[in-house]
Amino acid sequence: MDTRLGSDAELDSGWRQLVADGIVAGLAGAVALAVPLVVWDWAHAAHRALELPMAATAWPFGLEHFSHEQNLWWPIVIGAALLTLYGAVSGLAFAGLADRVFALESPVSSLVGGAAWGFVSFMLFWYMLLPIAREGAPFRATAADPTLFVAPNWVWILGFTLLGLVTGGVYAALHWTSLAERETRSKNEDEFGRKLQHAA
Repeated sequence: MDTRLGSDAELDSGWRQLVADGIVAGLAGAVALAVPLVVWDWAHAAHRALELPMAATAWPFGLEHFSHEQNLWWPIVIGAALLTLYGAVSGLAFAGLADRVFALESPVSSLVGGAAWGFVSFMLFWYMLLPIAREGAPFRATAADPTLFVAPNWVWILGFTLLGLVTGGVYAALHWTSLAERETRSKNEDEFGRKLQHAA
């Protein structure tokens, strides 16, 4: 048996599993980010519950795609796709850092790493990404129009905190489950190999 081919297959499988874990964790984190924003908007009469996806479309493509008065369905669909992409990329970045850079080796360390990731994600989003266009409108209030915003800052901070914690927690659950499965598979293959040697 060619052990080099076996190790290459294991390496390839490990990368695929890391990508899958990162994407799933990131999507779960994006849902966690959205929940407090959607709930806050739904609870306030001057807002619409689905302002977050409208804002995700309006920020790059124009404020005509955002409304406090009605649901604009194409901007909601496009914005949901953009938020899904953001969640997947965020999860991949977290998985890469957690596994390849910081080698987080326990569920607790993944949660702590997730909390740090939530903080870093908020800082990047709020202070580096949003100012690129329209000073961040309609995600946040601006001097030009202080009424045009999705939710106040504290709701965004809560959302990004949840994004980090959920991303870290889901990644830990998926990652350690897949590691346990690989160890079990490797142990079974070793036992099968020993049985073949004894039979020979």
